Amino acid sequence: MVTMGGGWTAIQKRVNGSLSFDRSWTDYKNGFGSPEQDVWVGNDVIHQLTKEKNTFLYVSITLQNGTTLYEMYDRFSVSSETEKYQLFLAGPATGTLGDSMLNTTYSSANLSGMYFSTPDRDNDRGRYNCAADSNKRGGWWFNACHQAFLNGPWSPANWSWPWYPTVESGANGRQTMMLIRRH
Repeated sequence: MVTMGGGWTAIQKRVNGSLSFDRSWTDYKNGFGSPEQDVWVGNDVIHQLTKEKNTFLYVSITLQNGTTLYEMYDRFSVSSETEKYQLFLAGPATGTLGDSMLNTTYSSANLSGMYFSTPDRDNDRGRYNCAADSNKRGGWWFNACHQAFLNGPWSPANWSWPWYPTVESGANGRQTMMLIRRH
């Protein structure tokens, strides 16, 4: 609660990888996990908390050496289930992690405007279901496919590009968090 002045709500947290994020649409809709450990608060909750479209998004990755890198986005919201939990994201993005969700090198990696996908619901723009790919396996706002993906398999050998190019492998990360706060 002390991060950048406090008042944040955690919508995603991974601290030890004990919980698989390779989940169904329904699981991501309703949420899973425990606030003290690994958690996804649920897309319905994220929509309710952000539907006013005046919300900051703070993303952090703590590396194996204890260094925490972050990126903060000025606008973040998620639409309802009928709109496939479409992501709206706007800058400016500031921080030490680098912007891998919005102003990416490749337009096919820009996540703003993307629909949420899970292994059982393919809503991305890729040739195949990015959420079901063996190196991904988890729900996210994929384009074709991603340069940022915090819900990948915790196994370092299988989690590629959690936050490219800053964090290219899950082996480099120790903890991830997504926090939101109203303006």
